[in-house]
Amino acid sequence: MFQEHNIQIPEKLRPFIRHIWALDSGSLQTGSAPSCFSIYADGCPGVMFHQSMSGMLLNQDKKLSSIFLYGQTVQPITLSTEGRMKMIVVNFHPHVVQSIFRFSAREVTDDCLDLGLLPSVPRINLGEQLWNTVSMENQAKIMFDYMEQMIAKNGSVVDKGMAYATAEIMRSNGELRLKELQRILNLSERTFERKFEQYIGVSPKLFSKISQFQAALSQMRNGKYNKLSDIAYENGYADQSHFIRNFKKFTGLSPFEFQRQAETVHDNFPGRVN
Repeated sequence: MFQEHNIQIPEKLRPFIRHIWALDSGSLQTGSAPSCFSIYADGCPGVMFHQSMSGMLLNQDKKLSSIFLYGQTVQPITLSTEGRMKMIVVNFHPHVVQSIFRFSAREVTDDCLDLGLLPSVPRINLGEQLWNTVSMENQAKIMFDYMEQMIAKNGSVVDKGMAYATAEIMRSNGELRLKELQRILNLSERTFERKFEQYIGVSPKLFSKISQFQAALSQMRNGKYNKLSDIAYENGYADQSHFIRNFKKFTGLSPFEFQRQAETVHDNFPGRVN
């Protein structure tokens, strides 16, 4: 069982950070049960720091650095580790990777990047400081300080157009007409798509499908339906078959298989924030 720490996001970082999870399974000792997390598309990139004796594996075979930036997750992935662990996940708003780090969000779509490979910021040896700090609250503060200095160093400013576009798509659960967004932002279709992929990492159409999938997944988890066709029609899918195909695209499982596994797997961690 994981204990969640309640950590507040600094006011100046709220335009960039959407949520933060800080989970602790106990002291870092060997011998506890393995942890496995299935992660599905939620439309948001982020930074993860994890601390365990065995490290963390991506899809059972790739060992991850202790702190890394991850981009849009389209294909379903699993994270696994053995023994007790700590984990801090800084969940960004969908549009901020390009603003903070000054490279296209497309470069980390379905991928992750060791933060140690990025240009450093003054007075912060991020990995070393995090590992030498016991309190998760202080570890989160170190991560916040790093973000603030990176933002200051790069003169990061939130792109208001992309912030508006992603917020409206998510608010509508993917059902907003993209041509309406193009009209509001006064952008041609080609310019809108190019800029969207640069800032968000996926196309507007795919981002809409991810938002639609997340709305359906949330309804399924909450049990607010009588049959699967209810979820399909209430979330804008043409029919139940359409819903099942899209659900399987993002999870690798049919809705029936997902329901059977839900009690044995920590699914979609971190989860969506509404």
